[in-house]
Amino acid sequence: MNIWDNDVYVIKQKVLTIGRKYYIENDSGQGMGFCKQKMFKLKEDIRIFTDENMTSELLLIKQQQILDFSGTFAVTDSTTGQLIGYVGRKGMKSIIRDTWKIFDTSSNEIATVEERSGLLAILRRLSNIAKMIPKKYDMTHNGSPVAEILQKFQIIGDTWTVTIQPNTNVDRRLIVSAALMMDIIEQMRGG
Repeated sequence: MNIWDNDVYVIKQKVLTIGRKYYIENDSGQGMGFCKQKMFKLKEDIRIFTDENMTSELLLIKQQQILDFSGTFAVTDSTTGQLIGYVGRKGMKSIIRDTWKIFDTSSNEIATVEERSGLLAILRRLSNIAKMIPKKYDMTHNGSPVAEILQKFQIIGDTWTVTIQPNTNVDRRLIVSAALMMDIIEQMRGG
């Protein structure tokens, strides 16, 4: 089965390592992909491989500009070199409630990802204790559900479950990339 044919992905962060490492599994716990964030980069350059040996690269997620408050990342299929689309954080909107956008190759918006609870989002920004409450995101397109992204509470490391609507037209590679980048950027911001 192709990694991009699933409707459920579990993204687990491995901690206590140099640099961040993420494991992508299906809902049965079978390893589907591996990602290691390179340290000390001016522009994020994230790559998803088939496994921890990093012999076969699947995706390249690359930040578009060095100083980009919103953070826009191009997602490219590493096997074909074809641009799939973009994932971007909405800088000003994310001050209150984390909001991300997904764009096609022509930069047309095809989905929005937003924290489910505005009240919890504000509390997380005001209290370190509230940061321990797991996050929930809804991904929509024109008001219709595309996916749900749920964080599982853990003392160290993050685990995210991404559940995709089976009939969605949004490329699963962009959905998984968005979930991964949301955690990476949030970790860099200290939250």
